[in-house]
Amino acid sequence: MKNTWLLIPILIGVLLVLGFTSPQSAVLAQAVTSSPTPTTTVTPANTATSTTTPTPTYIPTPTPTQIPISADTGLPVVINLVESGLPDDGYGPDRYPVYINPLTGLVVSDPQIFERRPVAIKVTNHPRYVRPQSGLSKADLVYEYYMEQGIARFIAVFYGQDAEKVGPVRSGRLFDEHIFRMYSAYFTFGYADTRVKAYFDSLETEIVNSFVLENDLDHARKCGVSAPSRLCRDPELEGYNTMFANTEEIQAYFDRAYGDNDRPDLSGMYFSDHVMPSIDPAAIVKIRFSPSMYNYWEYDPVSDHYLRWQEMEGNADETFERYAPHFDVLTGEQLSAANVVVLYINHKYFAYTEGSEIMGMDFNGRGQAWVFRDGFAYPAEWVRPGDGGVLRLYTPDGEPFPLKPGQTWFEVVSQYTDFQRDGQTWYFHFQTPPVSYGRVYLIDPGVSPLEWFYEFQNPGKIMPWNGVIDTPTPTPQATDTN
Repeated sequence: MKNTWLLIPILIGVLLVLGFTSPQSAVLAQAVTSSPTPTTTVTPANTATSTTTPTPTYIPTPTPTQIPISADTGLPVVINLVESGLPDDGYGPDRYPVYINPLTGLVVSDPQIFERRPVAIKVTNHPRYVRPQSGLSKADLVYEYYMEQGIARFIAVFYGQDAEKVGPVRSGRLFDEHIFRMYSAYFTFGYADTRVKAYFDSLETEIVNSFVLENDLDHARKCGVSAPSRLCRDPELEGYNTMFANTEEIQAYFDRAYGDNDRPDLSGMYFSDHVMPSIDPAAIVKIRFSPSMYNYWEYDPVSDHYLRWQEMEGNADETFERYAPHFDVLTGEQLSAANVVVLYINHKYFAYTEGSEIMGMDFNGRGQAWVFRDGFAYPAEWVRPGDGGVLRLYTPDGEPFPLKPGQTWFEVVSQYTDFQRDGQTWYFHFQTPPVSYGRVYLIDPGVSPLEWFYEFQNPGKIMPWNGVIDTPTPTPQATDTN
């Protein structure tokens, strides 16, 4: 064959390659497959070196979801990073990812729930037989404040999740206006002192239309028996503390009645898992409103939250105080808070007589606060923006204070409140304003009490009157004919 000799060198080369490389290839392959895989040692969080703030180990309900899913399409929610980009650390105070609740800093599974207004509900805490109450653990925020006759009461704000039964619902007070204005909330309450109710009715029409008060149809509804409704009465309870609210049905009511259930701007709070170091441990935070009503919050390192304990009986002697865990009957769990914030607010009496107390609280401008999170105490300043918006908290250096993601309880105390500290226990002894001669009369000659209320509650703004209360007619002046 022509040029057959050229194939001989090629065949010899192939044989040489196979002969010399196959054993080496086998050895190399064996070396690669038998080489130990490099490993990285990760030190568990609980064995890390000591830090000032414990590592968070608990995430409160609702359970955070890493990738929110649309209920309509079943697909992941598209997040516009230009409008809702993540900050370097934490969320807020002015911008939040679309799936972050601006009142808790927690993730929700469906951001569509934010396309509505919050619901604020007044909840009683006395007489003691009303405990355990229902639904407080579902709230985003809870404010506790002194009302009258040694009694404190709650106003809870619901936004990021609903609660089918909240209460017992009781009457409103002047302080509540600060809350339903700050959070643009529908306000659910069980009537009020006649003077306070007259004041509420004199506010702007859109405010009055956002109130939820029981009517005859509501009163006839039986909780757990009738179809779900905005308000119902629990047939298993006795007395007058039997009214409860359903936040989802309240939302549906306003959707049908007014169609003004639009999402408000709720920016202002800042949330982060990280906080500056503190040298002030706070295992227990005690709030004593009066000899008959007091509570404390105890830091639980397992849940990394503060657990609430409530008094079992009145006692002027603190050495004989008796407490019990404060539960939510809706969940069966003890009430807890990621943050407990003590707010110092100026108090004054509008009326103080044998039969009534009407307290004014100047929740405007700025004031002193203490924030308790992760078992430590932090000094802070509260600020209510003059142009509206939710309450903001700042560090002594003027930076937004990083609240722990989760529910926040605000304990409102007066400027006269006594403060003591014993190791890791912090005491706040609420004191009412001094009363000259044992009483304060509401009405002064020529001054409308409603104008007093509005000027104190909303400084610098004009009383709306709302057409409900007529403006007093000026007294005719005598004509000088001389």
